[in-house]
Amino acid sequence: MKRVASVLVVSTLLITSCEFKRLDTAKMQQEIQNQKIKHVTSAQVSTLATEQGDAIGRVMERQPVRALMTKALVDSLAQAYGARIEFVPVSQWNQPRFDAKTKEVFAAYQYNAEKQLPQENNIQKIGDGSEWLYTIPVVMTPELTTAFNQKQLPGLQPQREKELLGLWAVHLSRKEIVRRIDPKTLEKGKL
Repeated sequence: MKRVASVLVVSTLLITSCEFKRLDTAKMQQEIQNQKIKHVTSAQVSTLATEQGDAIGRVMERQPVRALMTKALVDSLAQAYGARIEFVPVSQWNQPRFDAKTKEVFAAYQYNAEKQLPQENNIQKIGDGSEWLYTIPVVMTPELTTAFNQKQLPGLQPQREKELLGLWAVHLSRKEIVRRIDPKTLEKGKL
């Protein structure tokens, strides 16, 4: 009797301790790919950071009011690209929270605004290269002017048409950029 009871207890423990979950093989395969050693040059990281920044910039430029009004769009892009994205109005460019390199980028945009030169997206390596800063200028457009007139953008100061309102600062981590590289792309030399 004791033997039967012991077998039942052990059997019950074995059955309850084993999980009958299906493994997500696609997710496991992706994790294995992410852990492969990848030899990536600084130029390749720069190219990939630019591509990711351009993709984010296209979305922001297609929906400028929504991007400035709601945090949902910015948060979803940040999550999709593993980036930190913030809008920095011109009035905040001198804050001490920005490092010297970032302030240099802001100064270049300010210079272009003063000289009425075209404002273009920019990529910069910050510090030791562990972070890349992709900037997307936001200039006043008729769509933004309408949003200001309808009081949809509180906290921002309206500017004249084509004047610089601020920048989208997209902080891309080198680690995240490298992690997202497809090893097959590197092998084929497509970068």
